[in-house]
Amino acid sequence: MRKPAALAFFLIGLSLGCAAQEYVEPVEMWDSEEVQGNNYHGFAFNETWDVDFTVAAQDGRYTLTEEDIVKAERLIQKKIAYVNRDHVNQGGRCPVIDEHMNKYERQYVGFTDIYGYRIAWVNFLWDDAVKARLGKDIILTQGGCGRYWHVLVNLDTEKVYGLEVNESGNVRYLPRARKQGPRISRPKKNYNPQRIRKTGIIHSEAEKQF
Repeated sequence: MRKPAALAFFLIGLSLGCAAQEYVEPVEMWDSEEVQGNNYHGFAFNETWDVDFTVAAQDGRYTLTEEDIVKAERLIQKKIAYVNRDHVNQGGRCPVIDEHMNKYERQYVGFTDIYGYRIAWVNFLWDDAVKARLGKDIILTQGGCGRYWHVLVNLDTEKVYGLEVNESGNVRYLPRARKQGPRISRPKKNYNPQRIRKTGIIHSEAEKQF
C-alpha cells in the first residue's frame, strides 16, 4: 500500500519542480551530416542552414534524407555525361568532370519549389585544401574550372539540370554574405540572470545548484 502513495508524492514533487522552471522552445540549430556511399563522400546540410543562393521557382528549404542522397547520386552518375556533353570550362589542364566523379567531395542542400518538387543542389569540389571545412559551411568558389562545379537534381521528376562549372583561372573562395555560426535558444523573459543547459531548460539564480 505504501508504494502507490510514494509514487504519488514523487509525481507531485516532480511536477512542482518542473513548474519552477521556464521551458524555452529550442531554436533550430544549423547542422550537417556526413554521408558516404560506394563511390561518393560528402556532407548534407539541413533545411535550417543559411545559404547565400536560391534555385529557380524556390518555395522553401528541405532536409534531404539518406534515401534522397542515394537517389541524387544515382541520377547524377547516370545522366551527368549527357548533361555535360558540351564540356564547358573543361579540357586541357581542366578535368572533364564526368571522367573523374570519384575525385570530388560533395555538399548537399535541399530545396522545395512552387510545384511541390524536392530539389537537391549538389556541390562538387576536387580540392584537398577544403576537406576540413566541408561539414562546416557551404564552399562557393570562382575559378579552378572543372575542379569545382554544382548541379541540380529534381528528386521527383528525376531530372538532372542546371550544371554550372567554374571558369578557368586561379581559384578564389567566395566570402559568405552573412557570418556563419549556430543560433542559440534564448529565454522568453529576461527579468533576472539565468543559465542555460544543453537541454534547453532555463534555470533561475536559485536553481543553479546542479
